[in-house]
Amino acid sequence: MSMMVTRLRSMVPAALLGLAVLLGGAPGALAEPVATEPFVAAAPFVAAGPALTQDTTPEPGPTLDPSESEQANAEKTRNKLIVGGIAAVLLVIVIWGRSVRKKSSKKD
Repeated sequence: MSMMVTRLRSMVPAALLGLAVLLGGAPGALAEPVATEPFVAAAPFVAAGPALTQDTTPEPGPTLDPSESEQANAEKTRNKLIVGGIAAVLLVIVIWGRSVRKKSSKKD
């Protein structure tokens, strides 16, 4: 029974690592650094003439093509499957290596 617990205890970190890789990697990996710009104090505003009206219509943004987003999603899914497969293969190699080492230690 204790052998099973020890084996399970050793497999949990490997399984969690594989799951983390499959689901997108490290939690802080996607965070972007904040750009630090020097603070510039604005000069006091003095109204010299009639107030100008501002145009409040937003500028046109980029257009998204549904076929491009579907292709990007398919590519992302494919990459996740590849990484998950690699993680699973590595997990199997680790488990197999431990069993081989355990068998060789019993012979000695």
